[in-house]
Amino acid sequence: MTADPRCEPVTCPPGVLYDCDFVFGEPVVLPAREGGTLVQWELDPRVRDEGEYRFTLQTGNAGVKDDTAWTDVVTQSEVCFLVDPVRRLPGAYSFTHYRVRLDTGERTYHSRPLATTGKLKYTDWRVYVAVMRAEHVLLSRKTGTEGALYKRKIAGRPCRRCRDFNTGEVRDAGCPHCYGTGWLGGYYRPVPCCWFNVELADASIRPDPQMQGPVTNTRFEARAVACPLLMTGDLWRNCQNSERFRIMQLHPIVEQKGIPIIYQLAMERLPFSDVAYSLPKETDGR
Repeated sequence: MTADPRCEPVTCPPGVLYDCDFVFGEPVVLPAREGGTLVQWELDPRVRDEGEYRFTLQTGNAGVKDDTAWTDVVTQSEVCFLVDPVRRLPGAYSFTHYRVRLDTGERTYHSRPLATTGKLKYTDWRVYVAVMRAEHVLLSRKTGTEGALYKRKIAGRPCRRCRDFNTGEVRDAGCPHCYGTGWLGGYYRPVPCCWFNVELADASIRPDPQMQGPVTNTRFEARAVACPLLMTGDLWRNCQNSERFRIMQLHPIVEQKGIPIIYQLAMERLPFSDVAYSLPKETDGR
């Protein structure tokens, strides 16, 4: 990884960069659908260390850099969020903090300490939890379809098969190693129990000279809970028929202090010839 002026190599022990919190972008702390707390981040594209990326969610009561002040909660590989199943909000004044640690085999990175309610006050957190869980119950019991979410990678180890060395351009959208994303693995392990209310929005048939026949364009709209937070390019798999959908647009229709709670999505259904259908179906049990 290239040097960054925000690092402090003089005060960091060899191989440990405590102040490289930019590696994790802007970490977000959210209530988890199943209870507990979800901590999500976006890995900086400049992190290209070789080896397996192992993320650890830590908790502590001091919010300092001292490693002895932190306790490991959960560790998983190749993920973009972790869930703490323990409720750590005893009241309006909480001293508990979270921290994310990344071990790549070459270096160890730590995020800055995060409050257990993130950027929300305790009262706003309770409103967020009530709205999110009410929507989740509605989707899971009435209007939604069960599926699995594949979060798209935007950083990590570059694909050496199809990614251009100089420009970073992806030269093969059907690459079996990166699935057209340019990053090895293409997507993080699937997240189970993601209920979407999917409806057909538009369907049209047009002739395509290059395809030598008619092409069907289908656009779907969906409503979903923002847990985890979504982005364009993420995939959703329908567990009933195994169809794959790509998120093309998303708009938060319910927010709390600028943090999305419910999304309105525009998705396209992928043809069965798409490389996305070769993604594994196994989930990690979250």
